[in-house]
Amino acid sequence: MSSQSSSTDVITILESIATYLYRFGGLILVVFGSIGCILNIMVFSQKSLRKNPCATYLVVENIFNLLFINSLLLSITLESGYNIYFTSKNIVLCHLCYYTSLFSNVLSSYCLICASIDRVFVTSPNASTRQRSTLRFSYFCIIGGTIFWMLFHSPS
Repeated sequence: MSSQSSSTDVITILESIATYLYRFGGLILVVFGSIGCILNIMVFSQKSLRKNPCATYLVVENIFNLLFINSLLLSITLESGYNIYFTSKNIVLCHLCYYTSLFSNVLSSYCLICASIDRVFVTSPNASTRQRSTLRFSYFCIIGGTIFWMLFHSPS
């Protein structure tokens, strides 16, 4: 009987530790992650960087990171840390939160890869390869990639 009560006590302690980690750690991640994304958007949106395709990719990446933080991480923090279940009570909101977090996570990585490819274009010794680094091409990649990944991850 005492081993059962001690294992129950351990489980209760571990559950309370997890709750407090979500309550404080999750809140810190949401706040500082959102602030970091907003500051990155402000920096890369400055007038001097607006003509740079790589800065465009990084602005869009941070928009998707902000969307991911506020869709998935915020809902998990509220549900696990504060027992506020807004996605469990509304099935449409649950699906929207899941879908948004799924495609925003993928699109964030996609934009980072596009920014890396753009840097390869810029540093190429070949002039025709360097000419591929344009704002028009970056907009095309962002819009095309967004449509592709949204359709790829759309619910069937």
